Amino acid sequence: MGNFGKLAGRFFLALLFFTVSQLGLVCALPERGQSVAAKGILSQERINDFCGFWEESQDKIVRINVTTAEEGWFGIEVSWRRNSRQVDMWTMTARPINTDTLEYADCSHYLLTYGPQYIEKEELLYKDGTGKIQLSGKDVLTWQDDQEHKGDGFVFIPLTSPLGGGL
Repeated sequence: MGNFGKLAGRFFLALLFFTVSQLGLVCALPERGQSVAAKGILSQERINDFCGFWEESQDKIVRINVTTAEEGWFGIEVSWRRNSRQVDMWTMTARPINTDTLEYADCSHYLLTYGPQYIEKEELLYKDGTGKIQLSGKDVLTWQDDQEHKGDGFVFIPLTSPLGGGL
């Protein structure tokens, strides 16, 4: 692959890390990106309750990252480690439908295969998936995936360190 490919891979990883770290901070910014419609459904405190890094409470192999996006929407990424080289990644945008539930209809599911330093292969498994992210209280989140039902039965809790143990 040569030095250019290695350098490009390292640059991509650095850019990805920077972007994810910055998105996590967006949730802490007051009133940012929230439309009047979203504010009518969710208070700023409830918006902050949704945002952040979450991990599956038992085996800790599935993580969810929720961030605010434009006009009252939320960005959601779910990552699930298959093995030492492969991670399933679901990405979607969701809107609040009540004070406890975010709903999405644009989910894309990718299988990412990693090489020694970067992603070697990205395979789109499906797009336009639907589902919901729900809060139970302040510190419990569930994921309803209508396409494959991958989230069924999982309970997610806040991740104490977004960089700890990474996927």
